[in-house]
Amino acid sequence: MSQTRVVRIVETVAVGAALASAALLAYGPIPTSEQWKAAAFFTGFGLLASALGYKTSKATAGSIGFLPFLSIAVISPNFAAVVTVFASILGAELLARREPIKTLFNVSQFVFAEAFAVATYLTLGGGSLLDGTPPAVAFLAMVAVFLVVNKLAVSTVVSVASGRDTKSHWISSMRLSATYDLLAFPLIFFFAFIYVRFGPELSAALALPMLGMRQLYKTNVALQKINEELLQLMVAAIEARDPYTSGHSQRVARYARAIAKAAGLGSRLTERVMTAALLHDVGKIYEEFAPILRKPGRLTDAEYETMKSHASRGSALVCKVSHFEDLVPMVQYHHEAWDGRGYPDGAQGEDIPIGARVIALADTIDAMSTSRPYRPALSEEVVRAEIRRESGRQFDPKICAAILTDEVWTEIRREIVLAIAEHPVSPDSSTVLALASDLPVMAQSN
Repeated sequence: MSQTRVVRIVETVAVGAALASAALLAYGPIPTSEQWKAAAFFTGFGLLASALGYKTSKATAGSIGFLPFLSIAVISPNFAAVVTVFASILGAELLARREPIKTLFNVSQFVFAEAFAVATYLTLGGGSLLDGTPPAVAFLAMVAVFLVVNKLAVSTVVSVASGRDTKSHWISSMRLSATYDLLAFPLIFFFAFIYVRFGPELSAALALPMLGMRQLYKTNVALQKINEELLQLMVAAIEARDPYTSGHSQRVARYARAIAKAAGLGSRLTERVMTAALLHDVGKIYEEFAPILRKPGRLTDAEYETMKSHASRGSALVCKVSHFEDLVPMVQYHHEAWDGRGYPDGAQGEDIPIGARVIALADTIDAMSTSRPYRPALSEEVVRAEIRRESGRQFDPKICAAILTDEVWTEIRREIVLAIAEHPVSPDSSTVLALASDLPVMAQSN
């Protein structure tokens, strides 16, 4: 079903690109011979930049092709700019030997973004740099429109294919490249200015800083991906001790994102809460937890006390990473209760960090919505009722109120279905993580 939707999105983008290009050809300025010459020059650089792209994730890739694409748009704000983009991206796609559907999407979304950006530029009074300096507002709007449309198109098709929320994916991609996009604004104009003022020879010398920016992009993305993948590897290693909890941290992180969004947390804090959610059980990596995690049956009081120490042990590990300093309280307090009955410190109310309150709720949702050896997964009606019952007791009542609305709960339910499908619980595990009798069985997770 998702593949069919992806194809429809690609077809829609392709039609949009064709219509936008046709409109620009019919109603835009007619390219001059000098502008066609510039288009040929920037097609070469666009092809080089696109061919030197780099992977930003399993499903996406990045490049600095937008530099020559937007530079030519300032010089030739007409159909010639669209031709530059079309030829550059198509050439790079053919060199990479990508699948036809991917080639069609990549070419179409870049062409659509370019045509839309040029139309915006012309509407705001922009003209060719060959005829004088264009209005700053028109230039800035053109660059912004190109980047926003480009990333939105990619986020839409990736989200549909993966089941992820489009808006969150788009915001994440915009934030990831925001610093570099801002630094690129003057370089775009400078690149075009050098071509107009001094000719293609000196403009070609800008290939060096252009490639330097590409390397900066690539290095930053690579480091971020390595950090993310090492984090996932560590979490997987911890959960390998108990096949039953396989995928638990990934699911909790996914629910935490949805809950944080509903609670009104900013995008930056939401991402940090997600990372803390991935790490919330890292304290269980110590050897003394292994036999308890594998024990079939109810835990003794001594075993339960040992299990309770995983929050503090985990926060002690997390604090060793300077980049995770802000995550320490979230890991430390993710088993605290709103009414003070939690552990390890008995914190209550708003003394519990907001991130820890979110993770506590996400953790419990996973405990209730996945099957246990002693019971099947609880229905979403039961899960919802249990959250309502524990509102103001175990959980922050404001957060509970936010997620229990019909609109938000529909999204939470969708996340549960997708998360379990993506990170299923091992069906053959017999491990039981039994809870102490003085704590609510359905509203608590180890």
